[in-house]
Amino acid sequence: MNNLYLAAICAVLPGLRRSTIPKLIENFGDAKALLEASESDLLATGLVEPKNVIQFISKRSLNLPERLEKFCKLHSVNLVSIYDDAYPQALKEIFDPPLVLYVKGEFPQEAYSIGVVGSREASYYGLKAASYFASGLASEGIPIISGGARGIDTGAHEAALKAGGKTVAVLGCGLDIAYPASNQKLFERIAESGAVISEYPPGTMPRAINFPARNRIIVGLSRGIIVAEAARKSGALITAHIAADESREVYCVPGNIFESTSIGCHELIRKGAKLVECVQDIMEDKFIWHAKMQGKFLQPELFAEPKIKKSFLKQEKTPPATELGQKIWALLKQGALSLEDITLKINEPIPIISMELLDLQVAGYVDQDNAQRYFRL
Repeated sequence: MNNLYLAAICAVLPGLRRSTIPKLIENFGDAKALLEASESDLLATGLVEPKNVIQFISKRSLNLPERLEKFCKLHSVNLVSIYDDAYPQALKEIFDPPLVLYVKGEFPQEAYSIGVVGSREASYYGLKAASYFASGLASEGIPIISGGARGIDTGAHEAALKAGGKTVAVLGCGLDIAYPASNQKLFERIAESGAVISEYPPGTMPRAINFPARNRIIVGLSRGIIVAEAARKSGALITAHIAADESREVYCVPGNIFESTSIGCHELIRKGAKLVECVQDIMEDKFIWHAKMQGKFLQPELFAEPKIKKSFLKQEKTPPATELGQKIWALLKQGALSLEDITLKINEPIPIISMELLDLQVAGYVDQDNAQRYFRL
């Protein structure tokens, strides 16, 4: 499998559906043949809708593999595809794993990793909590996965490195873009012992729509997610919801009842997330997980499924608070729609629609399918 051609195919957005690409590669023999396929040949497979074929043909770049190869060599970036042995096994287990990843550094080889997420506008308490758990777990040889953002993410990465551990930063933009710019040196340090990764090709800017997709990779690389601090509307809550859907354990740090940045964690705890106060709370779960993987005998109750389930999101909902949110909510009653379709039907700029959709995802009103279409929950 030529990863450069697969990356070029995945770079076409919107283009071929991610879930369909492996079937198309099998049909054409390899990724190079798929990238260069004619419109008639693509339609003849019966696997792709005509509008998707037209989008793919019009937006593909046949010289992109060569350009990607130069980029990777220049910046010491590896392309890892889902077909490679180096692709993390845990990430393959999620519903919609990325087909290709741009990797600067190397994935940790440990089978058990923990994600740490939380508010960008972190309080002193939130940063202290994130640093405490990241440092303690990294000292025990557990890699720390986070999103490279300011606030809690940065605190977790820094603490893991200071403890001499490994950490992975999952970006919502191309690896040639340091976002935030203040973390450029941090990303370089992370890559020395761990990895900075992205599913997005170079040149991809950090758009709001990229981050919910980024969050699923954080979940996929982790056996559990610690929410160190989160307000009522927070991207960290999206990550927690994804983790629940993927049967990953969700851990929450309790916060100050007088601070708005504690509300998100407290809501998750009420819905079944595990309250954690010390590193040992998570180390006990790690022991149980390893014992289960090795088939060792433990008490049956120790193998209970994570308490937080998909069903905790399936609560009766009132309409969204904003007028635009209500319009989108009503529109999606007809079925799943892409960002472009929603924008055309509501006649608002893409950035405004994108931000509203992000708010609706955080609030648990909508989600995305593997074709990147939005649907009601």
